Amino acid sequence: MRTAPLVSRWIERLLTGHEPPLTVAQYLALQAIDDGGVVGSELARRTAVSPAAVSQLLAALETGGLLERQRLPGDRRRQPLALTGRGEQALRSAQVLLRTRLAALLSDLPRPEADALARLLTTIEAALSGTAPPPRPHRSPPPPHPHRGREGTPP
Repeated sequence: MRTAPLVSRWIERLLTGHEPPLTVAQYLALQAIDDGGVVGSELARRTAVSPAAVSQLLAALETGGLLERQRLPGDRRRQPLALTGRGEQALRSAQVLLRTRLAALLSDLPRPEADALARLLTTIEAALSGTAPPPRPHRSPPPPHPHRGREGTPP
């Protein structure tokens, strides 16, 4: 549990320094679009953003010249997504950056342990990829202040 936020911040910092700078959600969106056939709800799940935030995410990528929304004749609601040449280049260079830096970070790990880690991460990804995160716990309203009456006025 302690490792996940460290890895996330490490990746964030690498992508922020990338040219063009990318957020983790943008990077994941570029990957998902490159894989093809992704729709809004799936894109939200794969980028770990809310469905409402997907349109903002896509707008930022489109404004940056990294993707284009295509139009389907006769269906104005569906807009297939495609990476532009600049988007493909940005994705490939970000992938190389992350792969190279991760390899350097793990270079002292003995080969059997590195292989075991790769297999384990693949297993974890497969187990989590089809599973929605658990719902957020319901928060109860805070209890009334002990020195106040029911309407919030002193007793």
